[in-house]
Amino acid sequence: MNKTDVLDLVGIGIGPFNLSLAALIHPLEGIRAKFLDMKPSFSWHPELIFDGAAMQTSYLKDLVTPVDPTSSFSFLNYITKKGQFYHFLNTNRGAITRIEFQDYLSWVSHELEEILCFDRAVSNVSLDNDHFLIDNGFEKIHAKNICIASGPERNIPNCVKGLIGSKVFHAKSKEIEKVDLSNKRVLIVGGGQTGVETFRNILKGRWGSAKDVHLISGRENLRPLDEGAFTNEIFTPEFVEGFHSLEQNIKDNYTKSLLLTSDGNTPNYLQELYNELYMDRFYLKRFPKYRISPMRWLSEVHDHGQSYSAGIKNLFDGKNEIYEADIIILATGFTSRLPDYLNGIKDLIDFDDQGRLIIDENYKIKGRFNGCHIYAMNYSRHGHGVADPQTSLMSWRSAKIINNLKEEKIYLQNESQSSFINFFNS
Repeated sequence: MNKTDVLDLVGIGIGPFNLSLAALIHPLEGIRAKFLDMKPSFSWHPELIFDGAAMQTSYLKDLVTPVDPTSSFSFLNYITKKGQFYHFLNTNRGAITRIEFQDYLSWVSHELEEILCFDRAVSNVSLDNDHFLIDNGFEKIHAKNICIASGPERNIPNCVKGLIGSKVFHAKSKEIEKVDLSNKRVLIVGGGQTGVETFRNILKGRWGSAKDVHLISGRENLRPLDEGAFTNEIFTPEFVEGFHSLEQNIKDNYTKSLLLTSDGNTPNYLQELYNELYMDRFYLKRFPKYRISPMRWLSEVHDHGQSYSAGIKNLFDGKNEIYEADIIILATGFTSRLPDYLNGIKDLIDFDDQGRLIIDENYKIKGRFNGCHIYAMNYSRHGHGVADPQTSLMSWRSAKIINNLKEEKIYLQNESQSSFINFFNS
């Protein structure tokens, strides 16, 4: 095979993470890359783009700005090209809505259409001597390296796995777009941002006038995101690099302690919800009946045909409770799993003692690939910390991957100043 037929990189999955990588690769010479996705066009959780739902990071932490502020794919260039710059400044916001972020990402995807290929579902990746062979049903692409960013899988509790359908479904699925909750009893499982946003929108009648809405959460309460300045020092390159070098048991324990730095609810959103509940209880009286129950764990669900009985463990007193529901919405997050298209080379991949991918400081999966590399995005929360699934450092991670791919420091020539917190050095 002619070497010109082998691409330098194929990205699998086109979400914000690989879109960042594509945007930073685009102006460079000497990297032949293509990105594949099974979707017909770019989208990013369209089923949960609620009015007013805000990003939890600054708009300056976009696809490119932290590593290349002169890039034409920045958020600031996007609003300038659309003639919105001065009007945007007048909104006086540090964070943007998910509607705006989705539109920004779509705009970038159109600008990069020459290297983005949609309607290309990768079915298999194999190793063909000194390169990978990627089969997407339309063609077989040869590439020296791949970057997987296919996105995590929906986390479905074991007790409802056999019930998934139009009446029991994950909040981030197509079912929520077409559900009719009119006169229905609704159980929401999960008190993170997705659960709270779903709860609030049901109260407002987004999917019809529900009869009863009950939100349960295993957490102690509806907890706010920790947005403190010192806390945010963990979302810096210096912290991630130092964290990666720690012993794994230290990393696991520390990551558990940082839950609310990444999985809490936006404080302003919680305040707005509380204010709406206050106004409705004492003045407006428009909302359906509702309950918010923390320290509850979904343990079993019985299907009665047209309705369900949910067995709930009360973690305060250890007693079991039964809730009746017509619709169960799971706001239970996501879990990382090796994509099926890598099953053919799974025996070449190294895993830790908990079955997790071993990913080095440059986001390469450890394995035996004959000099080729598999880069991974959003598979290393256990290795790189709580920033890994977040958008905060996605441009920095993309830059790390590009530098490693080219074996030269194309990006990140000027490292950021040291942290105000002395995390790791004596």
